Amino acid sequence: MLVAVVILSGCASLFGLRDFSAVSRANNVRIMTLQRGMTPEQVSEHMGPSYNDHLSNPVRIEMYTANNDTFRAFFFYIAPHFGPVGGITDRDLMPVVFKNEILDGWGWLYWQSMAEQYNLTKALENFQEIFDHIPMGNRTPLTPF
Repeated sequence: MLVAVVILSGCASLFGLRDFSAVSRANNVRIMTLQRGMTPEQVSEHMGPSYNDHLSNPVRIEMYTANNDTFRAFFFYIAPHFGPVGGITDRDLMPVVFKNEILDGWGWLYWQSMAEQYNLTKALENFQEIFDHIPMGNRTPLTPF
């Protein structure tokens, strides 16, 4: 059994796939212990580096402004699977959102509500693809602008 895992891991690397499961586990645990009110620097320190040459932590950062408010979103990798280095999608990430440099919340539903509340149209452009893969439950469908 162990030999099969080693062989499969080697094959995944040959086909351009990387095992980001250690990064995913660490990020999921650390996101659970974030506290509202933290600064971006505190969150970066709390989350730590990915320790993976192929994946930065956070994977990306976006900034938006609305009226006198500034929004910054850190996107951390949380998908528990092998993936192509260049093929990480938004569904593989967790947004951690700051309003005026203070951690205000995290998760796609939270980020969507903030983007809609403050009319962050650039941030809203990608939400439909993400939410197409989440069961509706009590969520209302996105409406185009």
